[in-house]
Amino acid sequence: MSYCEFCGEQIGYLPFTCKYCGGTYCTKHRLPENHECTFELKHIPISSTTTMDSPKRYQDVVLKKTASREYLDQGPKVLKKYLKRQDKQRKKTLKTFGRSQKNAPKYNYTKILFLIIIITSIVALIFDLFGITQYIYLSLNGVFFNFAFHTFFSSLFISFSSSYFSLGSAVINLFFLFFMLFFLYFMARNIEFSYGASHLFKLYIISGLFSVLFYSLLRFGLNFYRPINIFPVYVGLAWGGIYGLISFIIFPIMNREIRALMTIIPMRITGKSFLIMIISIRLLFGLIYTAVDPILMLYYFPELGGILGSFIYYKYKFLRR
Repeated sequence: MSYCEFCGEQIGYLPFTCKYCGGTYCTKHRLPENHECTFELKHIPISSTTTMDSPKRYQDVVLKKTASREYLDQGPKVLKKYLKRQDKQRKKTLKTFGRSQKNAPKYNYTKILFLIIIITSIVALIFDLFGITQYIYLSLNGVFFNFAFHTFFSSLFISFSSSYFSLGSAVINLFFLFFMLFFLYFMARNIEFSYGASHLFKLYIISGLFSVLFYSLLRFGLNFYRPINIFPVYVGLAWGGIYGLISFIIFPIMNREIRALMTIIPMRITGKSFLIMIISIRLLFGLIYTAVDPILMLYYFPELGGILGSFIYYKYKFLRR
């Protein structure tokens, strides 16, 4: 027959052996907190021991009680130090996490770039209404005769062209720009996150300047058909920079399959096929309108220069490494 080492009660059933101190206890005192366990044998395997000699074991229990009380007296101090260390570590972790949140990329420069495009496009629409188009849109006529050299830069942030299209079509183009910028935002922020804000702006400006180059070459080529000094053609070339950003994302994954929302149902297509499709759509619309009037190619083909500018930037920036 076994006895509880804490209260001395005779146990008429299979006793409970504490794995932390090795003692035998009744149901009431089987938990460590109920028999003031000393945790002397914590993590050390023990064998169950029982005894018929209750008085001797009870003396050992008294000693255990004393040791337990000393342990509990020291416990709160140790626990207080432990909790203090934990609280200090928690504050340090929260402080580090707060700094990491502040330093997390917010894609501010992507937002700034898109905001500049939207504001400049709206301002260009207002200029068009007041008949001072030549001072914000790009036109070789305005450059040569009005000395509007700044339009080489301002036109890079205008999403539609003037003169040949109505105000209604310009407004529709502006709404389409909002939709396209929302789609492009996720691409542009990846460029900013991976390469930095300066890289994002350089890529956009270089792509836009190649669109300016394409426009200038085409306009000089059409000078015999519509002379520059008689027939001004005002264009906005923001789509050149936008095509440059899109194509820059595609160049590293030319032979990899990507999932694109080409129709209502997403389709899997290689990066090369996606790029060819973008160029083909632009060429198709350009050729259709060119068949109506050759001067209309100036509104569609220059943006393809942005893809060329993006490729040259990508090649000399990364492939030569």
